[in-house]
Amino acid sequence: MKGETDTSQTNRTSMASTKADLRELKSNSSATVRELQDFLRQLRGKSPQEMLGLVASSQLFRATILSLVLVSGAILLFTALPYFFGDEPAPAADTKPVAAAPKPSTPAAVEPKPADTPKKPVDLAPLGVNDKLPAPTNKNPLEDKKDDFLKDLE
Repeated sequence: MKGETDTSQTNRTSMASTKADLRELKSNSSATVRELQDFLRQLRGKSPQEMLGLVASSQLFRATILSLVLVSGAILLFTALPYFFGDEPAPAADTKPVAAAPKPSTPAAVEPKPADTPKKPVDLAPLGVNDKLPAPTNKNPLEDKKDDFLKDLE
């Protein structure tokens, strides 16, 4: 005779034994079937209004609404908290307040700033950037050239 295995959660981890998992699944599914049968026995021979009352007494709708409100509140809360209480961005290092410098007794001559003159463009001719290369008219560049670039890998 086979001995009963201990299916308690403390002695066995999930997926440790497939045979024990299947046995546990069988017992759990039979418990679910019994619960469904009990529920259907309660519904047998009752009017639709009584059945709706029985379903409404299970408070499934109320629990669904409550979970919807709680999850929405949690999303709003965990979004608003970082937004309102987050750190302010640090000011840039070059925006430090400058202490008032003593004014010189004689005004210094102000040098005029050179006007923004466009810079001379870089000559790209040696690189061939603007060159136009004519394509041969009798050759299709998309045509298969029978070049097997993977032939060296064989």
